[in-house]
This record gives sequence, structure tokens and C-alpha cells, in this order.
Amino acid sequence: MTDNTLAHCAPAGSAAAAPPRSHHGWALVVLLVGAILPPLDYFIVNLALPAIRDGIGARPAELQLVVSAYACANAVVQITGGRLGDLYGRKRMFMIGMAGFVVASALCGLAGSGAVLVGGRVLQGLFAAILAPQVLATIRSVFSPHEQVRVMGFYGFVFGLAAVIGQLGGGALISLHPFGLGWRAIFLVNVPIGILALLGSWRFIPESRTPRGQRIDVPGTVLLSLFLLMLVYPLTHGREAGWPLWMVACAAGALPMLGALLAVEARR
Repeated sequence: MTDNTLAHCAPAGSAAAAPPRSHHGWALVVLLVGAILPPLDYFIVNLALPAIRDGIGARPAELQLVVSAYACANAVVQITGGRLGDLYGRKRMFMIGMAGFVVASALCGLAGSGAVLVGGRVLQGLFAAILAPQVLATIRSVFSPHEQVRVMGFYGFVFGLAAVIGQLGGGALISLHPFGLGWRAIFLVNVPIGILALLGSWRFIPESRTPRGQRIDVPGTVLLSLFLLMLVYPLTHGREAGWPLWMVACAAGALPMLGALLAVEARR
């Protein structure tokens, strides 16, 4: 979710029909919501882990995956998400990413077990990776070069603010216990915000795409997914499971999988 990664997904020269001047402010608000939600949901869970453990009896390995599964899923799909926007339309992929993020947030907030919560976090990470790259790409295609200077200032501020708001907001929601939701509020709060952003994107964000010269890196995405799965799963579950032989072999196999990934990417 870095600026460099997102910039890679926003090729120069992409164009969109500019929205009416009166819509620019609302378009920016919607885009900034899309920018802050993905990093916010990475940081917001940290202070909630003890409450999640007590609330649904999540095991230590599941608590680790609540954080790492989101980050891994996001990392795997991030660049692919940007290319999907180039090919099929950034507004369309922004809306798909936001809608999926809302549904995944609801799944996390309603989870009754650690396994369901981890599954919801994986979905959150996947849809966040589709959503996030569309923000910078849309900014660069909608706003003039002069406007982009100011807009990028807002973007950088909001992106950096996500870590602070995530920690403070997560702690505040757990302490305030709104509507008796407890830790579930840190996920369910995304639902109304996401729905409003979804409606705003439909109304105020124009469509744009850059179909030429783009290709989905399927082999690279598959190999990266396997590498992260073979590495992260044993590291989070190995100690609790007593490090059976198959887990050790799985972790050891991550290294040649990384080599295969690097070889495939070097030939591209």
C-alpha cells in the first residue's frame, strides 16, 4: 500500500472526462475515503486483539493471522488491482473494491469464530488491494496538473493520518462500546462509511481507463500467493501445532518458491 506501488499502477497519459467543477470537491472527498480505509483497517485491529481473543475465543495463531492475513492478501493483489482498473475502468474497480470491502467488513464484524474472522480479513485485504490503486490513478486522470499538487498534499496527509487514527480510533471504539458492539465496532464502522463512499463514487467520479499495453501478471500473482502462504502459515501456526514435519517442509519450500517468482519476473 505504498505510494510507489500505487504510482506504478497509474500510468501517465491516462485520461478521463473531467467532472463538472462543482463536483471536484465531492470527488476528492470520496477518493480520500478510498485512500484512508485500507491502511486504517490494518492499524485499527492492533488494540482490539485482546478483546477479540476474549470475545470469540480466538487462538494465538488466529490473532496473528487477523493482522498478517490482511497484509498478505493486500500485497499479493495490489499491482493486479491497479492493472484491473487500467483495463476495465478505475471507477468500476473503485466501486467493486469498496463494495467488497464493505461486505468483508460486515463479515468480520459478525464473525463468531477466529476462522471466520481470518477469512473476512483475507477478503478485506483483497478488496482493499482493488480499491486503493484506483485512488491515485483517478486523481491523475481527473485533476489538472496544477490541481494535483494540492490534491496530492491532501492524499499524503490522509494516508499518513491512517496509522494515528487507526490506533486511537480502535482504542476509542473498544472503550466506548457503542451499541454494545465491543470490538466488532472497529469493523462495522466501515459499513456506513463505505456505503456513502460507494454512492458518492457512482455520482461524482468519472470513468477512466488505459487499456493498451497492460497485462495481468497471472504467474507472478500465483507464485507470490504461494510464497506468502508457505511462509506465513507455518510461522503463525507452527509453534501452536508443535512444528510437524509438513509445516517445516512448507516453510522450507517458501525459498525455492521465491526463487521461481524472481525468475518469472526477470523474464517479463
